Amino acid sequence: MLFVTVFDLESIRALQEHHDGIELRAENLGELDLHALRAATAKPVILTYRGSRVPDVGRALDAGIDYVDVEWQDGVEIAAPERTVLSHHDYEGMRDVEAIFAKMRARGCAFTKLAATPRNFADNERLLRLLPGTVIGMGERGLYSRILAPFLGSELVFVAANTIAAPGQLTLERALAIYGAERSTLEAERVFAIVGNPAGHSLSPTIHNALFREKGVAAAYTIASIESFDEITDAFLRGEPCGLSVTAPFKGDAFAFAVSRGASVGENALRARAVNTLVNVRGTIIADNTDVDGFAALLSSLWSGGRSRPPAAEAAAAPQVRAAVVGAGATARAALVALEDAGIPATVFNRTVREGVRPLADLASFDGNLLINTLPGGVEVALPPCEHVITAAYGGGNTSGLALLHAQAKRQHQLFMKVFDGL
Repeated sequence: MLFVTVFDLESIRALQEHHDGIELRAENLGELDLHALRAATAKPVILTYRGSRVPDVGRALDAGIDYVDVEWQDGVEIAAPERTVLSHHDYEGMRDVEAIFAKMRARGCAFTKLAATPRNFADNERLLRLLPGTVIGMGERGLYSRILAPFLGSELVFVAANTIAAPGQLTLERALAIYGAERSTLEAERVFAIVGNPAGHSLSPTIHNALFREKGVAAAYTIASIESFDEITDAFLRGEPCGLSVTAPFKGDAFAFAVSRGASVGENALRARAVNTLVNVRGTIIADNTDVDGFAALLSSLWSGGRSRPPAAEAAAAPQVRAAVVGAGATARAALVALEDAGIPATVFNRTVREGVRPLADLASFDGNLLINTLPGGVEVALPPCEHVITAAYGGGNTSGLALLHAQAKRQHQLFMKVFDGL
């Protein structure tokens, strides 16, 4: 059940119909007109006073409020367990979550909710093992379990209308893109994730979960924001998760891991010396670099008809394309592979200079007609005017980065589907 967390009655009235219920955080509202709250929506309502006074349960239930949230503590009085959400929050870590959750479940409330703050991938696994009930991973590191839990039977999902109520909380818009309109059908026999540090900004869950729904497969795609790539390798080898999208700074680590495990490494990954896709198909590991496919798709738009390069008959008449690649990391190497396949000569510019790489200061004198900026989002660099500009990082109104994300996801999804279709 998807509950939208709001902080005033006006926000309830402004909500559209794409949710299952309302949580009103009333700790800052003073004396609340509970009958007005009940009249504001026909959806189920949870009344919450987080970190504040214990609600007057009898008064709330008499007004027709469906559930009240009661914070767990040993010996807490529960007046109406059948209409109580018994909750516990640990904003610092995962202290005694197993013992606390067992005690909470023993009270027999309508819903038992535990929200904790994972510090690593293993903490997320601990949290998910607490199910059934409702579990929520908070913060950037908790996104793996926060997004995945509803696919595994977690009963309540809390999302934000506008104001984020807890660290890592999803907005209603993002949650609907991840879970879809028919949330009663959520199921995940196979789990996939994007791996990065950080990765919380990623739009990949909205892309891949929609693709899985289109195919009608029981799969879930989540976010693993981790400190080191080693955190997730053992779980991946167990097939939990069985497919990874790899982003910065782990594409080189993923390549080394694939080679060390005797994976079937695709030609694009070998040439780029970087892996952005790992799939475990019943013990056989597939590794490749679909960033190359994404760049190839964007380069194809340089010529009419969507070809990656003009046909031989037109080559002499076609303007010579000369490219500058800004950055020298894994994404830049993928771009260089795509440029080589398209027959486009390229010069690499980077802050750190080595053989074959020119200093970033020389970029001002670049007189070509294609510029590919592969620097991470938030890294500002002065780019010279250029006929065609592709910026790999997305956000801030940059359309090419979003187009690249969608373009590389097409082949990545095909590789993921091998888990269901076989090699």
